[in-house]
Amino acid sequence: MTTIESTATTKAGTWRGFSLSGDNSVKTEFPARITGDSAWDGKELETQPEKWIYQLSKEDIQDIDQALEHFLKLDLPLTDISTENFPLKTFKTVLLKERENMFNGLGFGLLRGFPILDYGRKEQLAIFMGIGSYIGIRKPQNAKGHVLGHVKDLTHGSATKSLYDAEDPITRIYATRKAQPFHVDGADVVALLCLNKGLEGGLSSLISSHTLYNRLLELRPDIVELMKQPWLWDRKGEHAPGEPEYISAPPLVHFNDRLFTFWGPHFFETMSRFPEVHVEKEKLEAMKYIQELCEREALNMSLEVGDMQFVQNYQILHARTAYTDSPDQARHLLRLWFIVNAQEVGWQMPFADGDYNYNYEHTNNFSAPLEAE
Repeated sequence: MTTIESTATTKAGTWRGFSLSGDNSVKTEFPARITGDSAWDGKELETQPEKWIYQLSKEDIQDIDQALEHFLKLDLPLTDISTENFPLKTFKTVLLKERENMFNGLGFGLLRGFPILDYGRKEQLAIFMGIGSYIGIRKPQNAKGHVLGHVKDLTHGSATKSLYDAEDPITRIYATRKAQPFHVDGADVVALLCLNKGLEGGLSSLISSHTLYNRLLELRPDIVELMKQPWLWDRKGEHAPGEPEYISAPPLVHFNDRLFTFWGPHFFETMSRFPEVHVEKEKLEAMKYIQELCEREALNMSLEVGDMQFVQNYQILHARTAYTDSPDQARHLLRLWFIVNAQEVGWQMPFADGDYNYNYEHTNNFSAPLEAE
């Protein structure tokens, strides 16, 4: 067992739930193995879609439609949408079961069968945000204050809109056509709604970080020990004036009998842009090994138009293959980040503030843009 001393703080300056000072470690002992529903086999689940796909019924769609109609009549901004003004009836029970499964089951789920193309863009956003309000509190995803994001290629050479350089180290990878390595997002839950699959590629992959932990203990216990140590993570320029440009945090934290994983290769690899930082070769090798292991053992799925995927970030790593677009077939997903009420799901978060708003505190104007920007 490994013991790590705690230097974690709360409230005063945070990023993705982590303190901006200290190394965000927790004094704890790590389990010899993780068992239960959360430690699932990806290839086995690929053959058992009934365990993680919920097919919407005609009644579910009618319930969503009446909640949408209610919200639109109020003429409120999208950022005001909530369970109170998007009043689901029977479908609410489905969503609460999905949330329970995310935190005390598989850690993810997929809703399939919603005819999203039958609606205009504002209605699409309202439906997704309204459904999401039953999962948790929306969280800004970038320094622009977007509480709803667009996962779409916005780089030079894009089939639709050219805003960023894909090779710039501070360009967020979701705004490119590149493959996204296995990683977690900076929230309790991330949700995606597929509007367009694109021309080719863009396969979605998930793996349980609990299964990954078990496999690494079997195959490369040295990497597990390395992941218990603090690593440095690039904030990609999205920091307030005077704040540090990167933070220190271990990829693995065991807290209150739960294993939390923070993993983002794109936030570690770019640390080399800071001249004062030495990027250790053994950590780069560990990243490569983990990526290859995940690719072999992950659950792979193709998101269909109308699919809504919900993933709990502390025990699930997700990835995406590279993709290609055409002017009339450009991949486009909507994304939401959520903070959940830890008491409602029976969890304690190691670094979260009590108000559940622990990111981009310097962003004052939250928005839900209708198009990618």
